[in-house]
Amino acid sequence: MITRQLSELSRADLPIAGGKGANLGELIGLGLAVPPGFVVTAGTYAEQARAWQFAEHLTAPIAARNWEAAAATAAELCLHGALLPAVELAVRDAYRELGAPLVAVRSSATAEDLADASFAGQHDTYLEVAGESALLLSLRRCWASLWTPRALDYRAARGIDHLGVAIAVVVQRMVQSEFAGVLFTVDPVDQRTDRMLVELAPGLGEAIVSGHTSGDLYHLSRPLDAGKPGAGAPAITARERRGAGRPAPSDALVHELARIGLRLEAHFGCPQDVEFAFAGGVVHLLQSRPITTLRDVELEAIPPLPPLNRMQRRLLESNDNDRFPVAPKPLDQWGFGIVLPAVAHTLQFAGFAVDEAELRASAEQVWREALVPPRARPTLRLLALPRTVAASLGHDWMGWWENEALPRILDACDLTDLGAMDDAALLRRADRIAGVLTETLGKRFEGIVGQAATLLVRIPVVFAVGRKRAPVIMGDLVSGLRTRTSEVNEALFDLSRKAVGAGPEVTGPLRDGRPDELRETEAGRAFLAEVDAFLAEHGYRESTGLFLSASMWRRDPTPMWGLLRGLLDVSEPPSEAAGQRRYRAALAEVTRAVRFIPGLGAAFAQVVERLRTAIVFRERSHFDLARLFSALQDIIAALARRLHERGHLPVPEDIFYLTRAELRSWLEGQVPSRGEVERLVRRRRATYAVVNGRWQKWAFAAGSQGGAADVLRGVGASSGVVRGRARVICDEHGFERLRAGEILVCRYTNPAWTPLFTLAAGVVTNTGGAVSHAAIVAREYGIPAVLGAAGATERIADGQEILVDGNEGLVTLLRPANAGEVAHG
Repeated sequence: MITRQLSELSRADLPIAGGKGANLGELIGLGLAVPPGFVVTAGTYAEQARAWQFAEHLTAPIAARNWEAAAATAAELCLHGALLPAVELAVRDAYRELGAPLVAVRSSATAEDLADASFAGQHDTYLEVAGESALLLSLRRCWASLWTPRALDYRAARGIDHLGVAIAVVVQRMVQSEFAGVLFTVDPVDQRTDRMLVELAPGLGEAIVSGHTSGDLYHLSRPLDAGKPGAGAPAITARERRGAGRPAPSDALVHELARIGLRLEAHFGCPQDVEFAFAGGVVHLLQSRPITTLRDVELEAIPPLPPLNRMQRRLLESNDNDRFPVAPKPLDQWGFGIVLPAVAHTLQFAGFAVDEAELRASAEQVWREALVPPRARPTLRLLALPRTVAASLGHDWMGWWENEALPRILDACDLTDLGAMDDAALLRRADRIAGVLTETLGKRFEGIVGQAATLLVRIPVVFAVGRKRAPVIMGDLVSGLRTRTSEVNEALFDLSRKAVGAGPEVTGPLRDGRPDELRETEAGRAFLAEVDAFLAEHGYRESTGLFLSASMWRRDPTPMWGLLRGLLDVSEPPSEAAGQRRYRAALAEVTRAVRFIPGLGAAFAQVVERLRTAIVFRERSHFDLARLFSALQDIIAALARRLHERGHLPVPEDIFYLTRAELRSWLEGQVPSRGEVERLVRRRRATYAVVNGRWQKWAFAAGSQGGAADVLRGVGASSGVVRGRARVICDEHGFERLRAGEILVCRYTNPAWTPLFTLAAGVVTNTGGAVSHAAIVAREYGIPAVLGAAGATERIADGQEILVDGNEGLVTLLRPANAGEVAHG
């Protein structure tokens, strides 16, 4: 059959309905509330795939592990191939029999929701689908999601035959839920089998499942005799409210959900991850699958966060959220071991004493709950800090960089054939690069110390314009700067103009998110040459911080393609002249106000000019230092391939779960057995999940603040007021979701994010200040920005209408978000 009703299915129908469809049928058979619907069977997909000759088209790229080529080929067939007439007719008929309502269209692969591989997030879900044409398009997209590079890599890592996997598609009536979310019948975050965990939020649950928002957390006790007749009832033991003023469901509904979860666990025989919706006082079940992260996996010791002094806490809060949005993996600690001595050098340069033993211990850590800066003790040298800052401001740092630092960097990163080098030579090259990075970074930080002059500049600014307007004027004083960040953004905009000028043969694949298709036309190949030239010059741009495990654009241009897609609809680049005008106006206003104090106006202007020069130096040197990280990434990638080809690593990416010492010993021949390696990687993956959860939880707690439920307060970093739809972007993979005229809401930004400002009508971030990357570019582009609005990404829903007041530093939350976004589930 082409379609089957959910009510006809059970777990025995996994080969027909996939994991999701079979489980939903099983839930209906238990008498539980499940939205009605039907399944387009896996056999239908298989028949359609044969008609499209999938095996003939995909065997070669799969054999070559060329996931991008396989994905592009499959997407072309799924989205543009002719549907079999019988398939189209059957789907239309089943939809009409359902009443042609708004529906959710969910992928359901036959290898999905198994006890050892949940496939969570690998295939696509579409919500609020209306009409037969939209349903058929969503069906095609779900089929295509079986072949994304992400899904291919996931299956390959688990030894699952790609061509042997089929996909069913579940079509269900939408539940217009009051609250929705996820229940875990055991706590997978803290690895606690004695309690349950619920995360929920108002509205649809896909925003939580896909990671687009964070809900309120409920911790519930789990009866010792759970699942047995006469067992005790679960009880709420703690709540973590992540959205001030959010409505909440009744405790009775949460308790009912927990009881249902325990019933499902007893029925399926293992802990369950249950997606649910509350509507009309009823618990509706949307999915139930095994929790695969609790299969007797041992966790490694995670050092607790040590007591922090006031200085450490301030440095931690100002840096971790902004520069390190996710927790580091074990091999990333190698990078921190390179950077920490430079940080210590800077503290000593400023007048603090640093405990060297503590510094070494910190550099050798495998796991961290947060990146704690070195403990520093003030010395008498700190009294000379004003003179130190003044000397730093007066030094020609750009001259030093051009004449001394940059040549050393380029020499250390010289182009060479890594494949021709043996393991020992690669490690020696890595050590050389690390040494240059540590030394150059420490000296560069001496130049960055000069930016402490912002505190000195603020005094006459407050005197001139008052405390309320001071943040905006401070921002305007560093507007109109020509930085390396703005140069990269301009080059990317110019690249988008070349795409538009090349016509539909180039813009079509870009808009469809299939840049691999550019190789098929002459115009496309010419544009790819332009892209290669762009990446050669500007590809040293990180997306999620300077982690060794986070590839830069030149290695993984996915974020760049997302940015280009958005820039296709932008007709004009931002004007540099506007920033210059704001700078001159702000300088004139302050100098006029202090003209009664002899010499103060001229001294103020001189300090501001040097501060501007220091910021330009910061941006330029940051970009060039990224070359060193990129060169280290190239070496690690080469070593990962070798270890994988020698049979030591299950997949190359597992190298990041090794420590630096383990990597060196493996390369010297001291490799554990394959079974031990697999257990090590499995243990490290499980530990990382817990560490990253704590990292995110600590970051949220550090940034949370009180205040009215519908107003957030931050720093008015770029003046102006704008009202519009919020687009919450979690990471670089969401760049393409931003549309022109929307307000960008994100936890942090680094230079890689700033091309989005060409599209955005305004910017709101959890962290940042008047001289951060985001502030400088927002002022250059002339869009209102409120930075440092703690908790913004938690309290602003994706799609919600908000008012951004860059003059007052306020964000007002207006109407709720509309549902209907694509999600992964």
